[in-house]
Amino acid sequence: MIMNFKRWIYYRFTRFSVRNKWSKNKIPDLSKVQEHILKITLALISDNDSELLINPTIDSNVGEKYYIKKLGEDEEIEKFVTISKTSTGCSVALMGHEIIEGSKHNYHYEVWLSESCGNVIADKFSRVIRRRRNKMESEIRKDGENTLELILKKLEQK
Repeated sequence: MIMNFKRWIYYRFTRFSVRNKWSKNKIPDLSKVQEHILKITLALISDNDSELLINPTIDSNVGEKYYIKKLGEDEEIEKFVTISKTSTGCSVALMGHEIIEGSKHNYHYEVWLSESCGNVIADKFSRVIRRRRNKMESEIRKDGENTLELILKKLEQK
């Protein structure tokens, strides 16, 4: 009976701490422009064709910098996103062009988002980079294992 009570208390405490963490990362009400920029940025991060880059240094004045580059079919930069994350919020600059009805329309948006939006973007960015890196490393290891097997077969033939 005491063990069940301890288990119940542990479960409630864990559940409360997880819910409390989620409540801190809730995205506040956004304007339409902010909402669209956030959705576009997250979609570009998820896109396998986009190139994700991180500035390795964190400047105290600028904060963390993340870059997303999406190339079009003609290998020209179609969209380029710069994300500057600071302790007070996140600035997202979206530049690019779209071809609508045969004519090219250039655009440039710079939008300020809250700190929680910046955390959502940075977390997704990190998760996608980690997943891509793990996939690349497993492919390299697989190729390395195949090469080692070929070397062993060649040595055994001699």
